[in-house]
Parts: sequence; structure tokens; C-alpha cells
Amino acid sequence: MSQQRQVLRDMRGALGDAEFEELYRLYSGPERFYHTLDHLAEMFELGVRLGLDECQIMAIWYHDAVYEVPGEDNEAKSADLAGLRLQGLGFDEPFVSVVQQIILDTKHHLPSIEASRLVIDLDLASLAAEPEIFDRNTERIRQEFAIIPEEDFRAGRAAFFKAYLARERLYHSDALAHLEAKARANLEHCLAP
Repeated sequence: MSQQRQVLRDMRGALGDAEFEELYRLYSGPERFYHTLDHLAEMFELGVRLGLDECQIMAIWYHDAVYEVPGEDNEAKSADLAGLRLQGLGFDEPFVSVVQQIILDTKHHLPSIEASRLVIDLDLASLAAEPEIFDRNTERIRQEFAIIPEEDFRAGRAAFFKAYLARERLYHSDALAHLEAKARANLEHCLAP
């Protein structure tokens, strides 16, 4: 068994076999290059050391379960899917509601509840990667947006990076606040002429 699959199996929590395999299939789609099982595994590997709770674990599993390009409502669709599946697994409404809100908060990476802070930060941790990994991730995201013309993609990416740089902070948890300077340097480097 690959290390990645083992990490994912270790973090499956209360997911049944069928649900685990379905999520595994969704994140393995041929249209995915960055928002893949590797992305989940990286979030879990870092997050497990930071004390993820069960709501946060389930939110990570489902946060990119629906990933369509272009897609303005991927997070809403992912939250709906999480709600349906988690209720089917017997989770109660308060639990499901928290998971869904965390997923919805990943759209703009701004926490509306405390439980979202760490998940959002884990989702953005790759912004602070070493430059070669950051560049590789950018290329993979470009592959996912292959249907978007290059000029439009570059303009959208620049607007995204500028909007994030304009924020007071990128990371909202104390545990990952140390990534702030590195992430900002990567974003600024991408915007340099």
C-alpha cells in the first residue's frame, strides 16, 4: 500500500468502505492535477500533528469532493454532498452543519467559525511551499484550468494573488501563522514582472 493511501486510510475516521472508495475515486479523476489525493494527504499529514477534530477531518475529506472547472459553486456542492453522505453515515445535524460550514468557508478561505481556521490554513499551506514546489503546484492548477485561455488564466491568477496579498493575514490559526511570510513571498514573486 502506498504511503499516501495509508495516510488516507489512517484518517478515514467513521467513513465506511464504500464512502472511502467513492471519495478516493472522486479525488483520482483524470481532470484533477492539484486537487487530488496528494492534496488531501498533505493536509492530513500536517493537520494530524495539530490536533484535528472529527468535524475538521470530515471537512477535509469533502472540501474538494466536487471540483468542476469553471465552477463557482464547487464548495456549495461539496458541502451538500458531505451533508447527504454524513447523514447517511449516522452523524447528527449539529456535526453535519459544522462540517458543511467549514467546507463553505474554504471558498474564500475566510473563517466564519472557529473550526474553519485550521482547515483553511491547511488548504492554503502549499502557498508557503519551497519555490519549485509552489511553481509545480501552479502548473498543476493550470492543467486543471486547461479550458481557460492562457491570458484569462494569468489575469485570474494575478487577481487572486493580489487579493490575497491585500489581506491583513492569510493564515488564521496560531499553529500555521509562521507560514505567512513565506506564502507572501511566493505570491509576490509570481506577480513580479
